[in-house]
Amino acid sequence: MSAPIRLLALTAGLSTPSSTRMLADQLARESAAALGRGGAEVEVSTVELREYAHDLTDALLTRFPSERLAMVIEQVRAADAVIAVTPVFNVGPSGLFKMFFDALDMELWRGKPVLLGATAGSARHSLAIDYAIRPMFGYLKAEVVPTSVFAASSDFGADADGQADEQPLIARVRRAAGELALMVRAGLGEGAVPTGGEETAGEAQEPSDDGGAGLDPEFSDFVPMDALLRRS
Repeated sequence: MSAPIRLLALTAGLSTPSSTRMLADQLARESAAALGRGGAEVEVSTVELREYAHDLTDALLTRFPSERLAMVIEQVRAADAVIAVTPVFNVGPSGLFKMFFDALDMELWRGKPVLLGATAGSARHSLAIDYAIRPMFGYLKAEVVPTSVFAASSDFGADADGQADEQPLIARVRRAAGELALMVRAGLGEGAVPTGGEETAGEAQEPSDDGGAGLDPEFSDFVPMDALLRRS
């Protein structure tokens, strides 16, 4: 029997309850469902970073993690994928969120599939993921899921009829979860079907010199350099 897929959710919410934890739970739930559709067993763990604030401060000052923090570090190391969700303050992630990644060895993140999420009071902070958070994970050399998920306070509210007004959020959560599942399966060697193609992994056609046959339709008029030289 194959080992379960280990999914770790890191949430940097500062209150209890918090919208950050709510978003992390949604992402973890949909990601586990997407990963489990092929019959795989999925183990989901959630870490509230606020519970390790003092441990993180001590680790930054001494460069030695406490026993409690060391257990979280091992969870990160063992995880097949990580969901990282932070509140946005001003123009970037919370200090607690950044402190966690400062305290850990950056090699832990190399090649690690990561799904990013963020919350804030209003949609005006929605670009913070792409401008302030995604570059950090690029520096850590993590494999970041293309779709990130931002949720404003209104995304968790209700409309005038009293019905949940979160359909756009749910759609984005499911899309991101599906992308994470594809990334994890590919990393585990199970292969994956490309998002918009019918060919399976490893079956992509090689570029040819016949005027673009076999290429993406967007590049159907592509002419290789050697063909251009032959015409001259």
